[in-house]
Amino acid sequence: MNNAVFGKTMEIVRNRVDVKFLTHWGGRYGAEAMIAKPNFYSRSIFSENLIAVELRRLEFHHEYMSPMYRDKCRVMYTDTDSLIYYIECEDVYENIKRNVDKFDTSEYPVDNAYGIPLVNKKIPGLMKDENNGIIMTEFVGLRTKMYALRVDGKKDTKKVKGVKSNVVARTIT
Repeated sequence: MNNAVFGKTMEIVRNRVDVKFLTHWGGRYGAEAMIAKPNFYSRSIFSENLIAVELRRLEFHHEYMSPMYRDKCRVMYTDTDSLIYYIECEDVYENIKRNVDKFDTSEYPVDNAYGIPLVNKKIPGLMKDENNGIIMTEFVGLRTKMYALRVDGKKDTKKVKGVKSNVVARTIT
């Protein structure tokens, strides 16, 4: 028992690999759906009826955000395909502009104040600023799929999985 406990404490979970072996293309769990996921990394085709798809979770965080911002960056919320960060820095948009190859910036305004080019439209695996350069000023995340956020100049966003949107709008302040 002691060896198992010690082994688990020494385990590096970042080194885990998530590979799906798929025998069909279509459907919810087919190769097409896996390749469309935001954490898609690579694929290998063995035959007409066998494809391996490698998925990587939080690679963006561990290989880009953590080294760049160190202790000035915290993940506030994570879901299957999204991350919400608290970042302390001079100008996060300057960093996005310098490393635009890691981001889908195609929906920023053409004349955005940061001079970020509009590139990488809908390329799998790239991160996207859902606010398109508008600052998120407040965030409350209570649990998975239950959060509220405030963005300058926009209506507050409130999400609660399993509760109808009209109930959320009326009851959550």
